[in-house]
Amino acid sequence: MSSIGLERSGSPPEQAAVAPVLRALAICDLADSTALIHQLGDLRAAELLRRHDRLTRDLLQRHGGREIDKTDGFLMIFERPVQAVAFALDYQRRLGELSKQETVPLRARVGIHVGEVVLWKNSASDVWRGAKPLEAEGMVKPVAARLMSIARPGQILLSGIAYTLTRRAHSEMDGYPALRWRAHGNYRFKGVPDPVQVHEVGEQGIAPFKPPSWSGKAHREIPWWRRPSTLAIEAAAAVVVIAVPVWLTLRSPPAIAFAARDWVVVGDFKNLTDDTSFDDSLQSAFRIGLEQSHHVNVLADLKARETLKLMQRDPDKTAIDRETGSEIAIRDGVRALILPSIAEIGGRVRVTAEVIDPHTQTTVYSESADGIGESSVLSSLDKVNAQLRVRLGEALATVTQESQPLEKVATKSLDALRAYSLGDKAYDAGDAKNALTFYRQAIKFDPGFARAYLMLSRIYLWLGQSADAVKAVNIAAQYPDRLSPREALSADAWKASLIGSQTAAIEKWKSLAELYPDYFNAQGHYAYFSREFGNQYGSDVVQAAEKCASPRSPSISVCQEILGFLDLGNEHYEEAAGKFASSHEPGASIGVYDARAFAASRAFTKAEAFLSSAKLGTSRLDNGLRVTPIAIALDQGHWDDAWKLLDSAKRDAAKIDGRLFTYFLGIEASLSSLRESNAATGTEVREYAKAAVENLATASDVDRADAQVGALFAAYLAAHARDIPLAKSALDAAGPATNDNEYPLSAKMRATARAEIERVSGNPKEAISSLTANDDSTLYLSRAVLMQAYFDDKNYSAARDQANWLARHRGRAYAEFVQRDLLLPFNVVQSNLALLDVAESSLLLGDQAQARNALHAFQKVWPIAPKSASVLKRIASIQADLK
Repeated sequence: MSSIGLERSGSPPEQAAVAPVLRALAICDLADSTALIHQLGDLRAAELLRRHDRLTRDLLQRHGGREIDKTDGFLMIFERPVQAVAFALDYQRRLGELSKQETVPLRARVGIHVGEVVLWKNSASDVWRGAKPLEAEGMVKPVAARLMSIARPGQILLSGIAYTLTRRAHSEMDGYPALRWRAHGNYRFKGVPDPVQVHEVGEQGIAPFKPPSWSGKAHREIPWWRRPSTLAIEAAAAVVVIAVPVWLTLRSPPAIAFAARDWVVVGDFKNLTDDTSFDDSLQSAFRIGLEQSHHVNVLADLKARETLKLMQRDPDKTAIDRETGSEIAIRDGVRALILPSIAEIGGRVRVTAEVIDPHTQTTVYSESADGIGESSVLSSLDKVNAQLRVRLGEALATVTQESQPLEKVATKSLDALRAYSLGDKAYDAGDAKNALTFYRQAIKFDPGFARAYLMLSRIYLWLGQSADAVKAVNIAAQYPDRLSPREALSADAWKASLIGSQTAAIEKWKSLAELYPDYFNAQGHYAYFSREFGNQYGSDVVQAAEKCASPRSPSISVCQEILGFLDLGNEHYEEAAGKFASSHEPGASIGVYDARAFAASRAFTKAEAFLSSAKLGTSRLDNGLRVTPIAIALDQGHWDDAWKLLDSAKRDAAKIDGRLFTYFLGIEASLSSLRESNAATGTEVREYAKAAVENLATASDVDRADAQVGALFAAYLAAHARDIPLAKSALDAAGPATNDNEYPLSAKMRATARAEIERVSGNPKEAISSLTANDDSTLYLSRAVLMQAYFDDKNYSAARDQANWLARHRGRAYAEFVQRDLLLPFNVVQSNLALLDVAESSLLLGDQAQARNALHAFQKVWPIAPKSASVLKRIASIQADLK
């Protein structure tokens, strides 16, 4: 096979045209060759042209090209455009050397295009009669010819696709230290239906770097109002006061039907200057400016990375250019692609942003702003962003009122911006260590870079360094004027979430989600903290999680997981399993949460299969992994297995962290209260109460709310064990109730502990009155206490209603997130024992049929009765009454 894959062994002498192949065509032509012949004479001109042709053919062989045709110039074919460009650069360089040697002006024009070419070999007889050995046809040929025809002497022009493919292979362009690129806009070529992007490549001192010339067959595509004849009319009309209204009436509407809250993809920011300070620094700056809009939504870089993975592309090595960005936009249902760039033109620095229709990959329109020097770049970015937003349909007044300059909402330091951009790339790639380094570097360059502090707080939370996260958020909050309105509200919400009022945190995230409906970060955190802080599973919380789980969300896997818990808490078991299955959040939680969904519906075989695939972890972040197997073992009546798992978790926790050890002590004490007699549970409860109170006394600001819940749970357990003095002591240690309105779970747990104290003290009515005012966010534990209080008050109908609720709402038992699943095993056991409560209350109501059904249901779901004297005694008593 030949170097460009045209010949096959055994081909017949005469071969029909083969299927089109993608190739690069280059056409070069000596400028003013007729005048040159007239100047030198036929003989000397012929010798010079022979030298020129030998030079050209030598370069063709060096760069892997092949000659197709020859007149005053050459028609050549290459497998790749980077080969054609390398040839053209060397050709112009060598032509300059030949010109000096011969002391005559030799300059050439070159046009390069890429497209489908139909190639065939002429027969030997046709070649003998004068035909070319190889023929090439296709639209690529006239386009390359048009590019060559408008090129100035010494100029190399490329089509947009040739430019894109060559720049992608820029690493192969060594040996050209003075290489420069210029964009000359869109040109209309006669006979070509679509406009062609024209770019120039060349070396400083050789290439002219000027706009190509126009001809009758090729002209630059510009709006009619910028053409010379129209400009003259506009200049005359400017004298008249109606000039502005006329312009407003006649201006073109956007070519893309862009609507409010539509989405755009931002491609890689191209630096076409020699100034490396623009590398990486402007990508994040452009996004920050555009993200201030309420009208335009910008697809997150992290989401674009995920889409590239689905396209089987390496996101770390794939540039988001015209072709790739268009495919991302189509896949993610995005309206437009924006390609920003910076170039040096005529001594001025120009920032440009092209708006691309992803379906045709054509430039719909572009906006640009010029400035002088590096200091003008951020101002130019602001101008381009504002112009883009107006062109996309946003009201000019809104843009003016709601936008802050980049140097205010980000930083005026390009070094800080570059470090921040590199931090973003590392964060999106999951590289926490390098992200931390780059964000810290950005802050060194600009100590008031509030947005960098916000990103630092995210990294610290990711790494489990909550104290450092709080410090970073506090610093960011000190610079509200250095944040966009959205980011300032986000910082405020984060601060409340970490160390402030939990009620306020929920409201702040809710407000942010309502103000910015497409800000997935706000929607997701509102749903997450509503469940974590408030035990809420209502429709508004579910709707927020569903918005966060949009296909365009970079956090779709996390939000699917949140939705899974909300579905589980609302008893939608199949939907919950589906959400967990579609969640791809890395870590041990995968499999564990799926297991909960199946266990809640008593599909224990599937639950165990998921558990077996999960890896055992021992860190504080693995509470759910360690507790879920315990809960599922208990759910099947396997108390001995559960106790072994609990003992193992306690041993591991003791090696890691005292607070984690206390957590498992609480689980042990709660299960003992269900399994053993009151006297037997005294030791476990006292040990846990002491540890929980000590934890609260030494807790950091971040951990204080959780520690308070732990102390209040100890108060409940002490009361349940009828140790009222210990219960009241733990209740007092938890602190006054003055701030309970700011901490919903503390308020709910305090009410539960107090109700249990009243119930055990012989005041069931007081217990009932303190709990019945609660809403659907009532803790599962609180309903268990309320049920027992109704029993004690001899209101057996109400007691049975609560028992039935507990038995039916097993999803809520598995979904609640109180102190990171502290109550999970206790709740799950209660969901089974509630069937005995139904049987007992039914007997007291004289409903033996209901009692018999409930006992049968209990024996069916818990066939292996636990070695618990109290449970066995209850079963025997019910059976005796039924006889």
